Amino acid sequence: MQREIVGNMISHIESYKGEIFDLLKKIVNTNSYSYNKEGVDRVGKILSEYLEQFEIPYVIREQATFGNHISAVIKGSKPGKILLLGHMDTPHTPDSTKDWRYCEDGVKAYGPGVSDMKSGLVGMIFAAAALKQAKIDLCDIEMLFTPDEEIGSPLSRTIIEESANDALAVFNLESARPDGSVVTSRKGSTHLHFHIEGRAAHSGVAIEDGISAIEELAYKILELKKLTDIERGITVNVGTVEGGVNTNVVAPHAAGTIHIGFRTVQDYQEVMEKVRRIFQTSFVPGTRSTVRGGKGFLPMERHSGVLKLFEIVTESASLLNMRITEKDTGGAADAGFPASMGIPTICGMGPVGGGWHSPGEYMVMDTFIPRIQLLALSVALASNRLSCLQGNPRIKEESANGKQECESD
Repeated sequence: MQREIVGNMISHIESYKGEIFDLLKKIVNTNSYSYNKEGVDRVGKILSEYLEQFEIPYVIREQATFGNHISAVIKGSKPGKILLLGHMDTPHTPDSTKDWRYCEDGVKAYGPGVSDMKSGLVGMIFAAAALKQAKIDLCDIEMLFTPDEEIGSPLSRTIIEESANDALAVFNLESARPDGSVVTSRKGSTHLHFHIEGRAAHSGVAIEDGISAIEELAYKILELKKLTDIERGITVNVGTVEGGVNTNVVAPHAAGTIHIGFRTVQDYQEVMEKVRRIFQTSFVPGTRSTVRGGKGFLPMERHSGVLKLFEIVTESASLLNMRITEKDTGGAADAGFPASMGIPTICGMGPVGGGWHSPGEYMVMDTFIPRIQLLALSVALASNRLSCLQGNPRIKEESANGKQECESD
């Protein structure tokens, strides 16, 4: 990539430093709890105003229950497109954030969602704006702002998969890890709900006539615990339970939730079959059980397309005199959807942060502008390298091994 082009994009982003931090402050101070549709849509409106400022066309996809989706596209002259992903929602409730506002200490910025992932949303817009003004040959660039990632993307999964289906590459703007690494693999996860039926009876007078759903639950919890395999990255956790009606009544019902983490789709299939067998088994005769739910986030596996895109990111970093490392992480994210489709995907392209989902959530301030610059350069380089593969956007093994190359920069 020509040094003049690189320099212009870097300078363009740097010139907006004040506006970049102003926008971050605005959206951090706007509560966007996943179930607060009004708040998520307010964040979307603020972002839309900046898209309009940079003359980037966008479409709002109205939703009834959760926040709206926003899709913005910069049309390019090369075939194919690159997708930038970011979620507008946070796990922080309106009550918890009433007196918790954006603040800085000179090193870190703090606030609800500051790095997970409102700084990433800001980075998407200003990187795209820098690419737009650079007037270089690029493929299409799509930005997709989603409203429900923190609750498993129940609406967004289909929309993300539709948008990613014809993408050359996907960059997810989750926070970089505390050491600055991008994410090249992460676990998938699913949430299950179960219900157990027994039979009520007076526990003092006729306990033998009762069938305890809570007793059945106790057996099942012990069996579920055995499914955790830390070495394989499989975790099974009974997160909530409830049941019974009174202390002197044999419990006629029990219910709860289960979270399962996994590294591969095959692991998920294996553990789910074992979970189903546990709920098909009545350890206490006479009980009946049901379990419902399925895959939430798919795992982001470190396949050849991911490695190809990581090479592009590291090359872009070198142009900025940065060193980028990669990391596997346990938390699931939207990056798992396109990665599971075979699309080259990198997660953690946002600024360095940590303390996610806690009152100590932070973003390292001096990484904000450089990570936006890194995103812009990575998109430009990916567009140049991958657009000639539009006939086969999912990078094949021979491409990852260097046997199939596009035109030089």
